[in-house]
Amino acid sequence: MAGFQALEAAGVSIVALLNRRFAELDGGAGLAAMLANTRQLKTLALGNGQLIQQPSISVFPYRVSVDRETRPGWSAVASGDGIPRIPLRLHFLIGAFAATVEEELLWLGLAARILEGESNLSGPLLLPVTMPNGSTENPWRPGDAIQVVTDDLALDSMSEAFQSLNTDYRLQLPYLARVICIDGTPESVGTPVGTVASRLDRMPA
Repeated sequence: MAGFQALEAAGVSIVALLNRRFAELDGGAGLAAMLANTRQLKTLALGNGQLIQQPSISVFPYRVSVDRETRPGWSAVASGDGIPRIPLRLHFLIGAFAATVEEELLWLGLAARILEGESNLSGPLLLPVTMPNGSTENPWRPGDAIQVVTDDLALDSMSEAFQSLNTDYRLQLPYLARVICIDGTPESVGTPVGTVASRLDRMPA
């Protein structure tokens, strides 16, 4: 159960995990991970006016979906405590950008090893976020955890994604983070209604 900032915090936490492990390499290998939107991914793919230096790993969120497996259970909980919740899945693509395809394959393999070896993020691995006003918000509750697993994405779907970016196809690893359960606003409790009954023993004359 988390605050509305949890989607962003999940993406930030995944990137932080990758960068922490990259830094443990000999000299860090100059490798860095970043959250990328469509504009940044397009810029990197074209190689024009790069926003970050290569080599780099992009974490590109492309879809958010409802986790239908846990949705009924959370609905039942909400009926008891009056707090609606929506369990979500964050779908993202891991891509590598380097001078050669050999190096890109190398870093993709490294990213896959990290995410496979540390697929459960909880406790200090779940980071807070910086809000637009500069404040720091921690959306996580004690016991919160998300699982990062490989996703099933058809080749046609991935190709369509790159067509929408107007760039050539690039090798990507599809992943998803589950379950990011965001709390809703507690439902207001209605005012109890009292019933007054009266009895007429006899009809008036």
